[in-house]
Amino acid sequence: MNPTPKNHFKLSEWSGAVGDLGTTLPLAFALIVYNGFSPERIFFLWGIAYILSGWYYKVPVAIQPLKAMAVIAIATGYSASALSTTAVFYGILLILLSTTGVIRWLGNWFTPAIVRGIQLGVGLILAQKAIQLTVENGFFLKSSLTSSLMLNAIIFATLIILLWWVQFRRRFPIILLIIPTGILIAILFNVHLDLSTLHGSLTEPQTPQWNFFLNSLIFLMIPQLPLTLGNAVFAACDACHAFWKEQAQRVTTTKLGFSIGLINIFIGLLGGFPICHGAGGIGAHAQFGGKTGGTTIILGTFFVLVALSPFSTFLFFIPVPVLGAMLLLDSYRLMTLLNKLELKYDLLVAILVGSVSFFTRNLTIALLLGFGLQLGQYLYGKWYLQTSSEL
Repeated sequence: MNPTPKNHFKLSEWSGAVGDLGTTLPLAFALIVYNGFSPERIFFLWGIAYILSGWYYKVPVAIQPLKAMAVIAIATGYSASALSTTAVFYGILLILLSTTGVIRWLGNWFTPAIVRGIQLGVGLILAQKAIQLTVENGFFLKSSLTSSLMLNAIIFATLIILLWWVQFRRRFPIILLIIPTGILIAILFNVHLDLSTLHGSLTEPQTPQWNFFLNSLIFLMIPQLPLTLGNAVFAACDACHAFWKEQAQRVTTTKLGFSIGLINIFIGLLGGFPICHGAGGIGAHAQFGGKTGGTTIILGTFFVLVALSPFSTFLFFIPVPVLGAMLLLDSYRLMTLLNKLELKYDLLVAILVGSVSFFTRNLTIALLLGFGLQLGQYLYGKWYLQTSSEL
């Protein structure tokens, strides 16, 4: 009988806690600037969700903003109230899919090859975003302090080497020194952030706008659902068991789907932006040393304390090259899961799904092609066995 998993709060868990900031902070910043969320509300509600996730799952199950929905919301400028209403609708949908057994049925289609392909695609996208984040921004996100591309690139490359050699090879959590140093630089240089919304309430209780349901379904929920099921349910479950084995015994696809739904209803009713359990975030926490739910409890508690303080924007003082380097190394950890596939036919499916999702940014198309190739391989194998037996 496996021992009951327990949370720990060792130094490695503290290091793992910061692993996902490279993905979370840029999206949080954009939602504040373009959609009217306050930093206090973003960090408070996500922090509570992080604490609950770590307490229940006992492994670092990440809390991340829904990426496809965030990109659409940022591009179209949907209001914070419309997006929190969508969180409630999306939460109800995920709970229905989980409690009716639909997620378990869909799991028959998401074979290891498909799941590894999703992880590969997410890893490739994160790698590109890491470089793009470093190239397109100054030394700090939307700050008054300018920086040359060459300086950003040099610091970015140096940090990758430093993190790889010291953090991962020597197992010393140097990231816990790098991040405070970056924030200290911002304070010393008197950096000012160009934020249109600096302060707001911790929560803003919402009554769901039922007349927004159709728009929410067509323009936000349907584009997001394949990514949630593929990356935040099936790939996330697989990543947890690949990284932490017996410690992840509470993690199942049904539970992940249900907790995404439950947390989104909670967040939506309090005026927040919807979240998921992204496989990329799970890989990030693992890459930087997280092994138990203590990792996410630490990060969640930190987010809550930041939200309660008068300095709710200081997390955006982490230098862009630091966020970029962390994001690139996170992507590497996720892509290495491809090595667990042994059959060349499975590798072919995974590479197809990963490359199509990367080049098209459309996981639905990638999944359809992957399912089609799997079906073709199955039919060919069946035909080959039949013809061989007749000879």
